[in-house]
Amino acid sequence: MITKLCKSIILSFYFFISSISLRSQDLHLCGQHEATTKWFEINPDLKSNYERAVQNIQRAVNSKINTNQDGPTSETITIPVVFHILHLGGPENISDEQIYDQVRILNRDYQKLNADTAQVVSAFKDKIANVGFKFVLAGIDPEGNCTNGITRHFTSKTFWNADSLQDFTYTWPPEKYLNFYIVKSINIAPAYTFLPGIGIPNYADAIVSESWLVGSIGTATTANSRALTHEVGHWFGLPHIWGVSNAPGVACGDDYVEDTPITKGFVSCNVNNSTICDPTVQENVQNYMDYAPCKLMFTTGQSEYMHETIELGLNGRNQLVSMSNINFTGVNGNQPCIIKAEFAASYNAICKGETITFSNQSQTGADSAQITWIIEGGNPSVSNDPVIDVRFPDTGIFEIKLLLRGTQKMDSISKFVKVSDGEKGLTTPQMYSFENGSLPNEFSAYNLEASGIQWEVIKTAGAANSQACVFLNHASGNFSDHRSYLETPYYDLSQNNKPSMSFYYAYAKKYLNQADSFRLEYTLDCGRTWNLYQGIHSTQIMSNLTGGINASAFYPKTSKDWRKLNLTNNFESLFKNQPSVKFRFYFKSDPRASGSNNIFIDEININDESITGISYQENKNSIHIYPNPSNSLVYVDVYGENLNESEIEIVNLTNYTLEKIKPTYTPEGKISLILNTSGNMMPGIYFIRIKKAGGAEISRKIVILDK
Repeated sequence: MITKLCKSIILSFYFFISSISLRSQDLHLCGQHEATTKWFEINPDLKSNYERAVQNIQRAVNSKINTNQDGPTSETITIPVVFHILHLGGPENISDEQIYDQVRILNRDYQKLNADTAQVVSAFKDKIANVGFKFVLAGIDPEGNCTNGITRHFTSKTFWNADSLQDFTYTWPPEKYLNFYIVKSINIAPAYTFLPGIGIPNYADAIVSESWLVGSIGTATTANSRALTHEVGHWFGLPHIWGVSNAPGVACGDDYVEDTPITKGFVSCNVNNSTICDPTVQENVQNYMDYAPCKLMFTTGQSEYMHETIELGLNGRNQLVSMSNINFTGVNGNQPCIIKAEFAASYNAICKGETITFSNQSQTGADSAQITWIIEGGNPSVSNDPVIDVRFPDTGIFEIKLLLRGTQKMDSISKFVKVSDGEKGLTTPQMYSFENGSLPNEFSAYNLEASGIQWEVIKTAGAANSQACVFLNHASGNFSDHRSYLETPYYDLSQNNKPSMSFYYAYAKKYLNQADSFRLEYTLDCGRTWNLYQGIHSTQIMSNLTGGINASAFYPKTSKDWRKLNLTNNFESLFKNQPSVKFRFYFKSDPRASGSNNIFIDEININDESITGISYQENKNSIHIYPNPSNSLVYVDVYGENLNESEIEIVNLTNYTLEKIKPTYTPEGKISLILNTSGNMMPGIYFIRIKKAGGAEISRKIVILDK
């Protein structure tokens, strides 16, 4: 019995390891075959056009061989290049230096400058090609503006869907530039492109790659640094070495190139056992267009094939390398371009009295432009230096303007910084239920898109003790990757020994696999840095506890649709005695889904348990409120000592003071009040605060109902 069980476990473990091994072998870097296959499935009539283009290339190459014409000349062909970085502010937003490194690698590999060609096996040493391509980042964009050949776009398209050709929205004309899209992830493979001649639209004629395959530094590694050498080969017409309508390891195939032997392809560097398809012919395992990790070379036949792709003008490749285009794209470095102002700021929000560094990042080409900073509210207020440190002594939102003056053109750009006084925060308790139908003046709501969807007050839904709340109306449209913020005022918790916070939420998913994001963030330095508060429910938990999955617009109708979240233990350790704290609620809709459902927040309460908790316990018999709830008058009796110096306030949940009362103290040690005699307390929640001599405070909730 034990023996059989052990055998079963060992056998299961073997199959588990084997499955991992097989999956790892299937994780190829290139998705060209899959993308091309899908394209021809959708457009079968275009396949014959591509096959004719291949035949034309083969005939042109063979004609030159048969007539003893020269192959590719030794003259270098310049390729203008642009990198479009699609990111969401994460590691996929790779540095300029990593892109420069990738260009260096392309030039090394396509000009046979790689020293490791010494490792090529003897059967192919005399076939190693210097393709003669020189890749240069563009100096002029399609509109004539100066550029460094790198564009950056904050977009959810960084989660790239290869089935969605309409996502190629940033492509510069491919007959003028080789376009690279650098993204976070791709749904078919880490990199891919289309072969020229298959009939794809112009805007999709680009190479797409995940960021970790770019170059050999930063987020990349040397091991995968030739992935884009492989993709550029595709972009200039080369199929995989085993053929177009084939997959690696499936069948022996032909790539239409004379000096690359028929092969099944390799996923490992099996250079000493490479006679698979023909026992008498060694296969080119070390070819850049194979999958083996020891890529070292193109053959002379492949070089001729890529050159013929250019000469025959497939997808405008002949225009790409023309001298007129070299001048147009500014890759020779001496063409005039329209100057473009740009700068970076070390922070966009600080406390008053602090300093921000501004750095000029303008594009001027060969023009020696003059820069002028105009800094509202800053010291200095004017400067001509490329990098400046500016101190902001006062609070406000200030414009930072950079003027750029060239010999013939002028450009400018403005950005704004927020300077706050974090030392004048509100003291606790602070309570918000949005009963008056609008956000408190101290709150701010904003988003990073132009949809108009942001946190707003709705008066037809509320949590346990209110009839209104704030919400995001996401169900009104398909807003994927939409980010919205609800920002509180500053709080002075310097006297709070046990701060706490609570709020209610209600939320529903629109789809089963919805991956929205909800966070509470905080800043202790006036917004210069924001930190994630650990302890908020995930959207999965939120939907399970409240609205569930709802394809239609979700609105909470009963108390079961709401959940109260108390932030206590780690909240206390983070914010105890902090003099300046600001919070913001953050919601981001799933970038991969077609919109989200609604989310609601209500009864945001920020308290100091070390005060309010004791007051409630010590004075629980000293104050009587009746009736409570009430739909008209409210009677309050307060008993206790030292009441003659008391101050009484009636406040709403936004902490707005409706009334201040100087009570009359009776000899029996009692204060009696009648509230709402004028009917000025609308339906909602209120608090009566009784501040006694010496600083002690009693706080009680009053609920006014509809009549």
